[in-house]
Amino acid sequence: MENSEKIYDLIVIGGGPAGYSAAMTASRQGLSTLIADSRNVLGGTCLNRGCIPTKALLHSSGLIRQLNSASAFGVDASASVNKEKLFAYRDETVRMLTAGLEQSVSSSGVEIVKGKAASVTVDEEGNVSVDIGGTSYKSKDVLLATGTEPALPPIEGIDSNVVLTSNDLLEGTELPESLIIVGGGVIGCEFASLYTDLGRKVTVIEALPRILANMDKDVARNLQMILKNRGAEIYSDAKVNKIADNGGKAEVTFNVGGEEKTVTADRVLVATGRRAVIPGGVADKLEMNNGRIVTGADGLTSIEHIYAAGDVTNGIQLAHKATAEGENIAMILAGKAPRHDMSCIPACVYSSPEIACAGMTETDAKEEGITAVTARAVTAANSRSVISREERGFVKLVADKETGILIGAQIMCANASDIIGELVLAITNRLTADQCLKSVRSHPSYEETVGAALEELSKKI
Repeated sequence: MENSEKIYDLIVIGGGPAGYSAAMTASRQGLSTLIADSRNVLGGTCLNRGCIPTKALLHSSGLIRQLNSASAFGVDASASVNKEKLFAYRDETVRMLTAGLEQSVSSSGVEIVKGKAASVTVDEEGNVSVDIGGTSYKSKDVLLATGTEPALPPIEGIDSNVVLTSNDLLEGTELPESLIIVGGGVIGCEFASLYTDLGRKVTVIEALPRILANMDKDVARNLQMILKNRGAEIYSDAKVNKIADNGGKAEVTFNVGGEEKTVTADRVLVATGRRAVIPGGVADKLEMNNGRIVTGADGLTSIEHIYAAGDVTNGIQLAHKATAEGENIAMILAGKAPRHDMSCIPACVYSSPEIACAGMTETDAKEEGITAVTARAVTAANSRSVISREERGFVKLVADKETGILIGAQIMCANASDIIGELVLAITNRLTADQCLKSVRSHPSYEETVGAALEELSKKI
């Protein structure tokens, strides 16, 4: 094995949001930094086979849905999907962003090595050695930002040719005419929104009592109603027993409501979760919890000099959370205060309409022993929503009744992923409903519904 003579301040393993953000921040803080990734391009799951290609496809499918309902706006138009151009647009979007990212990382002074980190070891002096593609690199500290990969549950027939993962659909060129989605979480619901917009037949099978089980129940109920109105079949509290390839068609057999059902489609998308990817050498030495690396508030693992950030650790799996964690760790290693307050992380679903949540739900507050009040404003009377003929949406806010401080927000409407930023800022800085009402919101805007919800919340405090 070759040996690199240089001892780096930080080696980052994994080129996703946690990894590249940590690497650039560390380098800009004066730390000698190397980043290693097994793919030919940086960006990780989010950029290459997750967030970005999904949102690109959802943008296209949303345009098709809008054009096919253009008559409501006095426009005669219709649209259909061009498969080749659709995937060309997706791939060009990813290519443009990965090229820009590579340039940004390089220009920040980070050394980039393309290759798989086969093992990580720590010597008696505390130096960490990382084997990357047959060359050993040494560093004072290492950040594991190796992310996750799709996890397939133990279902009979799960290895069938008719079974796809999100990676398959986002990197390949398949566009099934009908799709069964096993899993009604964020990934499953985004694909359900995408394929119903494209006019495909969609069936969602969820094991828990409702889709989006980790989000507010009003959000889940509304999205389920919208997806059903667009033609999707949704089964919750359902247990999949078997997947079969019947002459190239997918058959899924499951139990729901005490009876056995079988549904058929071109393909099955398994969207039941992801598992952490951990390099050899430390996999059996790290403290783990439910398959994820346990870290302290500073990102340090149970092994001295080895840090971890992003989806490989516990907590919600979101690119912006990973970015913030990576930047915080880099600042700590540079001897400075962390940049980000991690107490309120927004979560978004890029369905149509969009969903965005931050802080506590009313149920969360009760479990924490907080006397909470909630207020809800619907978008039916919002000028922008009426102009654009948006489907049913709402803003729901949660506050501590004793202090009036905003502690949670759930939004379901157009541009929810942008609007939530105002409420994250308010929750993080412990602003009251009355303080939030001091801001003047533009008219007409979707954000006016936030003001309406704040007005109702203020009356209850």
